[in-house]
Amino acid sequence: MSNPIPIEFNSDVDELRNCFPSNTGSTATQSLFDNSNIDKILSSEQFDDQLDQVDHEFDQLNQQMKNVLLNDNFKPSLISAFQADMSSYITHEKLTKNSRRMQYEYENAKPKEREYVFMTFIKNNIINLSLDKYMHYILEKIIEVGKSDIIYIGPPLYRNIILDQIFNRINKLITDLYACKVMQKGLEIMAQYPQDSQTQFQRYANFILEDNNIKLYTDKIANQIFQKCLEVFDGKNLHNLLLILDKYILNQQQIELSTDQYGCLIVNKIIDILPKQIDQNSKQVANDIIMRVIENSSCLIRRQYSNYIIQQILERGQESHKTLLLDKYLIKDFVQMSVDKYGSNVAEKAIIYSGPKWRQKLWEEEVSVSEESFRKLVNDQFANYPIQRLYEYLTQEYRAEFLEYLSKLHESNFLNHHGQIVWKFAIVNFNIKRFTQKVNSNLNLQITSCQDKNKQISQQQVNQQFINNNQYKQYQQFIQQQYQQQYQQPLQNYWIQQQNPQQQTYDYQQYQAFLMQNTMMFYQQQQMYPLSQQFYQNYQNEQQNNAQIMQTLKMVQHQSD
Repeated sequence: MSNPIPIEFNSDVDELRNCFPSNTGSTATQSLFDNSNIDKILSSEQFDDQLDQVDHEFDQLNQQMKNVLLNDNFKPSLISAFQADMSSYITHEKLTKNSRRMQYEYENAKPKEREYVFMTFIKNNIINLSLDKYMHYILEKIIEVGKSDIIYIGPPLYRNIILDQIFNRINKLITDLYACKVMQKGLEIMAQYPQDSQTQFQRYANFILEDNNIKLYTDKIANQIFQKCLEVFDGKNLHNLLLILDKYILNQQQIELSTDQYGCLIVNKIIDILPKQIDQNSKQVANDIIMRVIENSSCLIRRQYSNYIIQQILERGQESHKTLLLDKYLIKDFVQMSVDKYGSNVAEKAIIYSGPKWRQKLWEEEVSVSEESFRKLVNDQFANYPIQRLYEYLTQEYRAEFLEYLSKLHESNFLNHHGQIVWKFAIVNFNIKRFTQKVNSNLNLQITSCQDKNKQISQQQVNQQFINNNQYKQYQQFIQQQYQQQYQQPLQNYWIQQQNPQQQTYDYQQYQAFLMQNTMMFYQQQQMYPLSQQFYQNYQNEQQNNAQIMQTLKMVQHQSD
C-alpha cells in the first residue's frame, strides 16, 4: 500500500536509500547498500570528496593569481622593476634607467614588498651587487631608506645584513669603486643612527683605526673611505684616526701623504673638517698638521700634488692659518712661485682669497719694486696668469700704475707673446672698468637720494602714495625719458656709425658695459618703485628687440675685424 503523504528527500543519501530493494518490500537479495553502516560510509566519502573539490578549486585559484602576478600590468611595480632583464647586452641608458626605477620603487614601496624583494633578489647576492656598476645604487638606497623606517624593524635589519656581508670581504671590496661607495654610505648612516648598527659600526671603526693600512692611504679608491671617516667620526675615534695619519704627514716616514697623488686628498680633508670639530684633542692634532704644512709651504707649492694642499688652506682654511701663510711665506716667495708651473696656481689663489691690503703690499714690495721684476713676471709663460689676476683685483689707482708700466714695455718692444696677452687683457679691462665705475657712481647717487627720501616710509606707504597722486605717472614718464636718452639713443648712434665707417667708431665694449649697467639700474628701480604692468611689458619687448640688434652688431663687428 502506498504512502498517501509525499516523501521529502533531505539529501542525496536519503533519496538513494529509498530506492533500494529493502525499502520497497522486494524479496531480492540484500546488497551492499542494505548494510546498517551505509549512512556513515556515504557521509564520510561525501565529505572527503568535498574537501578534494575545495582543494582543487583553491589550487586553480592560486594558479590564476600566480599568472596574474606574472603579468607586468598587475604585479607590484617594485617586483616588476627587480624582475626586469639586466643582461649585459642592454644599453647603458636602459640599465641606468632601470636602476633608478628600482631605487625609486623601493623608497616608495610598502614594508612587505621591501621584505619580499630583499629576501628574493638581494640577500643572497649582496657581494655581486656591490661590485656592479648599476646595482650598487640599490644597496645604497636600502641602507639609506632604513633610517626613516623607525617603526618597521625590517630596514635597519637589511642594512646590517648588507654591511656584515661586505665587511666579511672588506679587504677586497675597499679597493673597488662601486663597493667603496656602498661602504661610504653605510658609514654615513651608521654614524647618524648608531643605535641601529652598533656592532657593525664598531667593526668598521676598528678596521679603519688599524695602523697597518698604509697602502690604503694612497690607493685611488680606498683613500675615499678614510676621507669619509674624517667626516663622520667624532670623539675618540676621530682623535685616534688623526694620530695615525699624523705619522705620515711631513714626518719622514716610509710614505708621505702630502706629496702623493691621492694621499694629499686626505690632508685636504683634515683642513676642511678643522672648523667643524668640537673635540679639543682632535682639533689640536689637526692644527698641528696644518701648522706643519704652512711651515713647509715653500717646498709644497712647487710639487705637483702638494700645491693643492696650500690652495685648500687659502680657500677653506681658518682665517688665522690663511693670514699666517700669506703674510709670512707667500708674499716674499711670490715671484719665485709665480714662475713655477705648479706654484703659479697657488699665486692665483693667493691673490683671489687675500684682501686689498695684502694685494697692495704685494704690488708695492714685490711686483713693482723694479722694472726687471715686473718685466720678468709679465713675460713668463706661467707668471703671466697670476699677473692678470692681480691686475683684475687691484684698485683703480694701482691699475693705472700697472698700465703705465705695461705701456713703457710695449713702446720699448720688451713684451713677448705672453706679455702681449697681458697688455691686451689690461687695455680691455681698464676701459670697461673705468666706464662701469662711472655709470655705477651715477647710479649710486640716484639710488642713495631715493633711499634717503623714503627711508622713513614703508614699502606699502610708498606704493599707496604713488597711486593716490600724479607722482607715479610722472615717475613713469621720467623713466621712459631716461630710457630713451640713455638706452635707445646710444644704440641708434652706434648703428649709424657702423653704417658710416668714415665717422669715428663707437667703442663696442664700452657700450656693452653701459647696456649691462643700465639694465641693472632698471631692475633696481623696479624693485624700489613697482611700475605698471603695461610699461614693464613694453620694456621687455624693447629688450628683445635690442637683443636682436645686438646680435647683428656683433656680426658686423666680427666681419669688420
